[in-house]
Amino acid sequence: MLQLGFDIEALAPLTFPERKPGAQFNASLPYVPGAAIFGALGQVIGAQTFDDALFRAIRCHNAYPAQQGDAWVRPLPATAIQPKGADGTEEVTDSLYARVCWERQQPSALIYAPTDADGRPWEAVGQRFYTLSDGGLQYRSVQQRILTRVAINRQRGTAENQRLYSLLAISETTEVKTRRVPTRFRGSMALPPSAEEQVRSALTHITHLGGRQTSGLGAVRVHMTEIAVSVDETQQVQQRVAAMTQRFREQARLYEELGGMPWSIEGNIFTINLLADAILLEQGWLPTQELSAEQFKDLTGIEATLLRAFTTTKIVGGWHTLWQRPKPTSVAVAMGGLYVFQTDRPLTEEDYRRLAQLQIDGIGERRTEGYGQIRICDEFHLR
Repeated sequence: MLQLGFDIEALAPLTFPERKPGAQFNASLPYVPGAAIFGALGQVIGAQTFDDALFRAIRCHNAYPAQQGDAWVRPLPATAIQPKGADGTEEVTDSLYARVCWERQQPSALIYAPTDADGRPWEAVGQRFYTLSDGGLQYRSVQQRILTRVAINRQRGTAENQRLYSLLAISETTEVKTRRVPTRFRGSMALPPSAEEQVRSALTHITHLGGRQTSGLGAVRVHMTEIAVSVDETQQVQQRVAAMTQRFREQARLYEELGGMPWSIEGNIFTINLLADAILLEQGWLPTQELSAEQFKDLTGIEATLLRAFTTTKIVGGWHTLWQRPKPTSVAVAMGGLYVFQTDRPLTEEDYRRLAQLQIDGIGERRTEGYGQIRICDEFHLR
């Protein structure tokens, strides 16, 4: 598999509603969903030729808010917390190691709930996007504004009675260091090597994304940001898993020195971070919030124990612009969630290769549209 990186530059306001376009004051998603990119790509390629096998193999990932020079942008994990009312990036910390090791203590007498100097509990950061620049945490976001439109009567060519509506759209510019710059999104796509030239050409021919395109919204320009590279992160995955396992051992040793119960970690501990919403099904049809050990073994062949899941659910749907019909709604695990797994033995080279492959393939349903994108041991946990 190859990976193509690209930037989406907004030339006009953009709107990506979770429900049918036209709902009053319905905020847009703060990112470009993979489904929008997948649909636009299919429109361009479908006008030339249609290859069903190609579209089944493609993985269109979500494109998140970015600035010029960002190598990548990802959603913050659910374990990111900060003091109540704080908005500075320097105060954001990761509760993963302390919380998991705390909950391993037996008998459990206290709930993990850190507080600030004034006794106020820390709170989850919520859905934000970040990148690491010069070793520091940097937030990335978009600005939305209200647009008011009026429907036109096609027979009279004048404003239609009682057809004034307002919608929230992503602004085409973003304020960066007291100046306005075009709003940009950083995305990627995994695809077979044989389709590289065709897909690369199709991406540069995408001119509009999202809803309300007939109202003057959705104009974009796509820039290719890097040469296609082989997606083989076996060595990188191994390094991240080793670093996370070591951090867990250090935290467990600290609790033991403070009088807690010892926890001997013989194998490896790693996380599966959701970089996008994931639609998970148990036994092929039953919606579930948990990626169980059995499901994980079916995906990778690795036997592991699920230590902890930090997840929330949401309802996802969509709108078929071509068919003018709603997409089926599904229960999904929200982006930012993560699953913590532990193995009884050290992982082998083949296990790391399977984890790297899982990172490419993703998990769950509708992966071609950007759902189920994952990362093994996100860098946020290794700062």
